[in-house]
Amino acid sequence: MQKLSSRLSYLFEAIPSTLRPYRWLCIALFIATSVVMSIGIAKNFVVNMSPEVWFEEGAAPLEIRNAFRQHFGSDEGVYIVYKPESGDVFSDTALRTLAALHQEIEAASLHPEPNELARIVQVDSLINARYQIADGDTLTAKKLIGNSLPSTDSERENRRAIALSQDSFARVFHSQDFIYGGIRLKTNFGAVPTDNDFNSALADTTNLLQTDSFDFGLDATAPLAVDSSAEVSDVEFVSVQLDEYLRFMTALRAITEQEKYAGFELHFVGNPVTMEFIMKSIVEAAELLLAMVALVVILLWLLFRSFSAVVWPLLVVVVSALWAIGLGSWLGMAYTTMLALTFMLVLAVGIASCVHVLSAYTLFSREGKNHEQAMSLAYRKTGTPILLTSLTTMVGMLALTLTDMPIIATFGITSALAVGFAFLLIFGLLPALLDIWHPRLAAQNDITSQGKKPLIDLQPMLAWIAGFTERRAKSIVVAYIGIFILLIYGALELKIDTNFSKLAREGTPVDIAMKLVDKDMMGGMGLEVFMDFKENDALKDPRVLQAISDLQSHIKDNYSDKVVKTLSLANIVQDSNQVMHNNDPSYHRIPSDPQLAAQLLYLFNNANPADRRELVSDNYDTSHISFMLRNAGTNEYTPFFDQLDRDVERIFGPLKADYPDMTINTTGTFHLMMELMDHVAWTQLKSFSFALIIITVLMILTLGSPQAGVISMIPNLLPAVFTFGVMGWFGVPLDSDTLLVAPIIIGLAVDDTIHFLTHYRYAWIESGNVGVAVRTTLREVGQAVVFTSLILGLGFAVLGFAGYLGLAKPGLFGALAIFVASLSDLLFLPALMHWLKPNLGRDKLLKHELTTGSQA
Repeated sequence: MQKLSSRLSYLFEAIPSTLRPYRWLCIALFIATSVVMSIGIAKNFVVNMSPEVWFEEGAAPLEIRNAFRQHFGSDEGVYIVYKPESGDVFSDTALRTLAALHQEIEAASLHPEPNELARIVQVDSLINARYQIADGDTLTAKKLIGNSLPSTDSERENRRAIALSQDSFARVFHSQDFIYGGIRLKTNFGAVPTDNDFNSALADTTNLLQTDSFDFGLDATAPLAVDSSAEVSDVEFVSVQLDEYLRFMTALRAITEQEKYAGFELHFVGNPVTMEFIMKSIVEAAELLLAMVALVVILLWLLFRSFSAVVWPLLVVVVSALWAIGLGSWLGMAYTTMLALTFMLVLAVGIASCVHVLSAYTLFSREGKNHEQAMSLAYRKTGTPILLTSLTTMVGMLALTLTDMPIIATFGITSALAVGFAFLLIFGLLPALLDIWHPRLAAQNDITSQGKKPLIDLQPMLAWIAGFTERRAKSIVVAYIGIFILLIYGALELKIDTNFSKLAREGTPVDIAMKLVDKDMMGGMGLEVFMDFKENDALKDPRVLQAISDLQSHIKDNYSDKVVKTLSLANIVQDSNQVMHNNDPSYHRIPSDPQLAAQLLYLFNNANPADRRELVSDNYDTSHISFMLRNAGTNEYTPFFDQLDRDVERIFGPLKADYPDMTINTTGTFHLMMELMDHVAWTQLKSFSFALIIITVLMILTLGSPQAGVISMIPNLLPAVFTFGVMGWFGVPLDSDTLLVAPIIIGLAVDDTIHFLTHYRYAWIESGNVGVAVRTTLREVGQAVVFTSLILGLGFAVLGFAGYLGLAKPGLFGALAIFVASLSDLLFLPALMHWLKPNLGRDKLLKHELTTGSQA
């Protein structure tokens, strides 16, 4: 292995001189390749920002949610909470303002397209909230307010009393103290069929507002004719892109932010609101990435005093990403917002490798070597470590292809390609570019030499570190071990939890709205239990209705900390039964007589067909239970979903004898995203662990010693353990966003460790003296380690200013991990070498050389 390493060193040393006569050919090939990749991007580049892109085509969770949407429309709505200046939602001014806002949103949704608000298919508030009354042997559904606003205090108090009598109104249309009110907007997000002809046919029927008369009285007076033999065919829905949510919310806010509604303090929640926040965060992230690049530019110039040390590394990074995306585009890959992570990775790895080359070049130049000599020595010293860092990073990224999520697999492939292209450019293009334009720093101790003096000369500090680690080797190692043990304890306390309500900073509108709806209203999240009994009129069966009611009661009694309210067809039957019996509370139950249950459903359908369609299919074989949930993370809701599935099986199990083909599944956008984020987190953790194992094996093979391979992983684990330990001690959960960035951070830690150990092993084998080897290594590598840590650590810290905590936390903890990795490489590794004095295969190599020499 040492023989291979020596050959590699000589190979890399020869690259600059070998390419020098052909440098213009290298540049021409570079330009031609860039043109080809740019054409691929121009012709085939596709960005898919739909949340569904995280799933494989035909994934069961998507199929279940699409089946729900096929029957009952989209579950993605906007919930607007308003607080009138009067402090009472039933005050005259509050009702008048609400009526105006309600009507304007309705009217806007009916404008001809193009119209972003055409996605609204229903608006519900105190104005049109329906309640039932008995009129002889029939049921009548009336609107609480309707078109005739109450004009006197007594009329308004009468409506308040009615609202209080309706359990379904509380925390939905008004808070318990009537300080807050609610407006529900049902949309068609994710429920628009892909078939254009079917779209046209639905144009006059999907918007429930077109038939929603704004007055009192019956919504229908005739029974609904239903063809019970009709079959519902599968429908594919158009994917929704993130920018569509942004445009929708922008149009909605243009209405609500008018001066005439200034008397309402408005708060918005719902999936479109969350997606709007994420889309704005993506724009913010792009701005912060530009700031990150700007900071890198400034630091590169300050450290090397040459714009060539700025332009060439950035060119390598940008072109590497361009080539990777271009090749992927030619191969038909579709990209997502994770492309930003690929750029962050290649920026970090590419800049780090270029800094090592430039640092070595300037070091040898300042020691008196001419340009050609400095170039050859720089590539000899850094070639093998850069090869190893590129290989380990590529392996780590390719490990992500083992996942069952296409978006992460594409991210892994693209990132591995980008890192590979960066390696090719550093060795196939950078030497030619540096021949044309390179940094010129003044030689050490030579006042006559031309060139700028470096602003920062780290060599005295590095020499002091070499002596300090030699004198205090055991103390440093023991201190690190003690800190390591404490942080392991903290890491064991770390929770893996992704919480959408914690994505925004404290005190921002999104954060305030989330907390408000949890405290006073119906909660910011929703869940659906989708029931398909596969038999007509199954939902008229009292046993089925009772099972639904039993599940709701069980949830209310056992999960009130999570579930605010539930709504189902069983509630309608219970309410109708009570109304038809003079509002006697003892009749608020499911009748045991099948004929009576069917009659109540018939009466309800006649009185309120629109609401009936929201709850049960026309042939009464399919229905759902809606859960209104408080905000919490995957750590709470994943076990809850599992327990809910068991509760469903226990309560509905006895019905299988009569309905053997029935299927009951939990679904909804919130359920889908919770399951997805939990799966992403654990998948990333497994991929991360697998990558560490593979990297350890590679380190053993490339360093030529199992001892060296194992030692190399100790400082590599320190940044991760330190970061996770701090998070655990301070109660900061490890979410899917942080885990997505973790491979980038660990990759950077591995890179500097490889550079240190590779240099150290060469110096140790040559000198046989630990002190000499450490001093030589720190002199040649220490400066680059400090430079890369400053550049990348401060660069990642810039992301900490993001309003989206899914970006801010990885930025801050990433910067922390990078600085810890730097300290480990500068202090812990030298101290460990002094204390353990690992042989690293030196005796074996010397014995082999002695045997070879004697045989010769």
